[in-house]
Amino acid sequence: MKKRSLAAGLALALTLSLTPIRAANTTYLDVDRQIWYSTPIAFCQQHLLMDGVSGSSFQPEEPLTRAVLAEALYRLAGSPLEAAGEEDEQEEVSPFTDVDAGHPSFAAIRWAKANGVVSGYPDGTFRPEDSITREEIAVLLWTNQEQQEPVSQAPYTDREEISDWALPGVEWAYEAKMMAGNTDGTFLPHNNTTRAEGATIVMNYAKAFYGMTYGYPLPEPMPKRANTYYNDFYHLDEETGYLSYLAGPYTQGIDVSAHQKEIDWSRVAATGMQFAMVRAGYRGYTLGAIQKDEYFDANIRGALSNGMEVGVYFFSQALTPAEAEEEAYQLLEWIQGYDITYPVVFDWEEQDKEDSRTQGTDGNTITACALAFCKVISDAGYIPMTYGSPRKVYKGNLALEYLQDYPFWLAHYTIDTAPTSFLYHYNMWQYSSDGAVDGIEGRVDLNICLTDWRDWQHPGLRQP
Repeated sequence: MKKRSLAAGLALALTLSLTPIRAANTTYLDVDRQIWYSTPIAFCQQHLLMDGVSGSSFQPEEPLTRAVLAEALYRLAGSPLEAAGEEDEQEEVSPFTDVDAGHPSFAAIRWAKANGVVSGYPDGTFRPEDSITREEIAVLLWTNQEQQEPVSQAPYTDREEISDWALPGVEWAYEAKMMAGNTDGTFLPHNNTTRAEGATIVMNYAKAFYGMTYGYPLPEPMPKRANTYYNDFYHLDEETGYLSYLAGPYTQGIDVSAHQKEIDWSRVAATGMQFAMVRAGYRGYTLGAIQKDEYFDANIRGALSNGMEVGVYFFSQALTPAEAEEEAYQLLEWIQGYDITYPVVFDWEEQDKEDSRTQGTDGNTITACALAFCKVISDAGYIPMTYGSPRKVYKGNLALEYLQDYPFWLAHYTIDTAPTSFLYHYNMWQYSSDGAVDGIEGRVDLNICLTDWRDWQHPGLRQP
């Protein structure tokens, strides 16, 4: 029988089991978020079940291979051999003649063979890069569920084309709603499956048998701390527009980037500004390339040489925790050698431009990225911090209940600089984007910090 593409029929059948689009953003430039397969591909990326061909390419229409499916099942099982850390001589022994220890899916294939999930071919090969047929997929999923006995017969019109050894697995997959037939009632057992279709099958399998749901795994939430600052003790200097707080320690500062261009830091320091939050860099909103702020070194040197305390921030467009970690490591490289005494900040902001890769990103993704960034920064010995507005927090786009180990920088521009009505605890408040500071041409963000960072006992530990 001539094999034909399943794109029109099978893809439609697969989409019938999908819930409405959620968390469908990925780092893959070849995955259109409007197409049905964006959600399963995002799901597999969130749970590290299927890798892209590269960080920017998934190749959804390419065939699914035997190695990729074995890898997905291995990861669903928790990568057990890898977790066990076995280092004996047997670890390098391959069960197949065409899979050596250097193969990227060696551990997964070895695990699958050891657990009876795969058996390979009579000639002793596994053929890891071969396209996998639909009946082979059904059998692998069925075998991984200990070959549960199907109780009914699948109503496929081409049942006679299903191999005898595969028929129980195909019928089990039909009962378990893991695989659907074509719209004309056929199963097409010997047809290959695209990577996009494979991602859908893996997603449905993970949801049904491993309890996985959309979104990145997050730690247990903690109660959000309440805003306990006294509004009556905020004082605005009508002449300068600078805010002070009379009921506890505070410092006044600014945050700057290349938008301010050249700054005369001696004049800034003379105004009484005590700290500067300097943008170190950003990720592009279309292709996602990391860029250093062109004024970063000049700004940080200028502030430090004039006796100001300095913190830094990164304007993130991360779509995965791995991208957030990449941003954090790059930031650490840029600040090496500078005396950073204020926090190192994760500043994620959605771009609403039509070609923005972050458009519509969900709060689970942003929060997971914040956690990943902050952990890297904390492990390096700096004080990590997150940044956001009340709207961002109230809508759940930045879920503070998962971020209570880290301080928070609030962005809230109130009418006439009235005390913020934000309900939760913040350590620093960006209260104006329209400040005037001598030494800076044009407008600049004004901030008040209400935490003495010298009392911050250890990066990453929540303070009482």
